[in-house]
Amino acid sequence: MPIRKKNEAGPVTGRCRRAAPTPNWGVVAAWLAALSLLATACKKDVAFEAMDSDANGYLCLKCGVKLYTDRTVFIGPQCPKCQQETLMDVVGYECKKDHHLTIRPRRGDRQPLACEQCQGPLVNAMRSPREKDLKAWGAAKFSP
Repeated sequence: MPIRKKNEAGPVTGRCRRAAPTPNWGVVAAWLAALSLLATACKKDVAFEAMDSDANGYLCLKCGVKLYTDRTVFIGPQCPKCQQETLMDVVGYECKKDHHLTIRPRRGDRQPLACEQCQGPLVNAMRSPREKDLKAWGAAKFSP
């Protein structure tokens, strides 16, 4: 009978375990990409919706004229009424309590930020006013 050394490989005794099937990582990645698209495709982006508007609004800090133009038309700092360079673009702040939109100049107004109706604080409520908001505010359409 032959004598084997301890480190010498011999015939395998017992049952062999079958290797588990390896996943096809390309297919797994495709499924994950599809699931992430489905999860994010139907949600509205709140930040984009707040920036989106169909009009540009303006307020002259000198004479107080309120104007708005189409989305693609921009007017410079010179006011068409008083010819001073005090025309500022406006932004809206929506009150969470009463949903009133307070429209104010983006820069140059030193008054505290509060709702025009309920006088509540306007925190994280900025959005671009739309044409209907600017009309309700009293702005006239300007065409250069």
